[in-house]
Amino acid sequence: MSEMAEIKGLVEKINPTLTELRSEVDELKANQPKDVITEEKWNRMLEGDGQKQGILSMMEEVQQKQAKMQALLDRPGGEAVDEKKAEQKQAYLDYMRKGSVNGHGRDMQPVEIKAMSTDVNPDGGYLTQPEVSGKIAQRVFETSPLRQVADVQQTSSTSILVVLDDDEAAARWVAEGASGGVTDSAQIGRAELPLHKIEADPRITVEMLTQGFVDVESWHAQKVADKISRTENTAFVAGNGVGKPRGFTTYPAWASAGVYERDKIEQINTGAAAAIAADGLIGLQASLKEAYQPGAVFGMHRTTYGSVLKQKGSDNYYISPVILRDGQATMQLLGKPVIFMSDMPLEGAGNEPIVYADFSRAYCIVDGVNLTVLRDPYTAKGFVTFYTTKFTGGSVVNFDAIKLNTCST
Repeated sequence: MSEMAEIKGLVEKINPTLTELRSEVDELKANQPKDVITEEKWNRMLEGDGQKQGILSMMEEVQQKQAKMQALLDRPGGEAVDEKKAEQKQAYLDYMRKGSVNGHGRDMQPVEIKAMSTDVNPDGGYLTQPEVSGKIAQRVFETSPLRQVADVQQTSSTSILVVLDDDEAAARWVAEGASGGVTDSAQIGRAELPLHKIEADPRITVEMLTQGFVDVESWHAQKVADKISRTENTAFVAGNGVGKPRGFTTYPAWASAGVYERDKIEQINTGAAAAIAADGLIGLQASLKEAYQPGAVFGMHRTTYGSVLKQKGSDNYYISPVILRDGQATMQLLGKPVIFMSDMPLEGAGNEPIVYADFSRAYCIVDGVNLTVLRDPYTAKGFVTFYTTKFTGGSVVNFDAIKLNTCST
């Protein structure tokens, strides 16, 4: 018999004995003479006098302890649990102190150890899922930011008309008292800039919109707006004017150098076969009239700008030193700002890799209503369609304020 079983048996024997003893004490007390002295002695003996504990209080204390012990013994699996805990505790202490089991050394029965790790999902990897950041690392797409320098108009109509004042009146010298008759008046023209529609029609599932860890609708709206902006920027440079704006690189060249022609743009040779040359850059800048020079900028692809920076004069110095402004290097060429336009052609035979212009006078962009988004959750069940539209147009309106650098063949 185990020690716990023996204790349980003793407790079970104590309880009837205490009950019987309490009955006998009560009977003796009832049969004693009822004088004051005798009754006071019995009370001190049974209940105590403050200095010594009485028989009854001792019996009650024993009964309370017995009840607590009985409750512990009556717990489900009480004996087995206590013995198992003691065994486990001793085994743990033995292993931590000596690396042994049940008091035996390391060469005895081995301990079964199951290691957890994060690189295997069933062994714990499922418990260490990565935290999803709210940040989205976005790729940057290059564009041609012509809106920064061009003239931008707005209209609520389908097009705008621009008056072209590109002719001059006639005048002549005459002798005193003589007149040569009527002289020619200046002629004017006009250019119509129609609006063209650009659209996007993305669809996103309802689950993606409601369960994504980021605001998918706002994120995608920004992506669509950025794509529309880059698409129209491409048209401002290279568009053919059919259903889209007309780009300034699509106009034909003047027939003769320095002789103005409407709807054509003067092209200055780079001075080298299929490449950029320093002399051609200087000739390009000098071809623009002085009235347009204060607002003029260079526009080119970033790789073309790299080729330009490598140009050297006869003294072996670079023609375009880096200029610092407020401690920052600024992109400039021959003292003028440079704008990167990813839609400009690269160096190559017959290409026009560089533009030099006062775009605020040379090119006009016309916008209709702002970007419009129609949210349609009905047409395609389970999807939300975001039909996005923008109306815009663009064209060269001053053919004297823009020059192109063209590579010779």
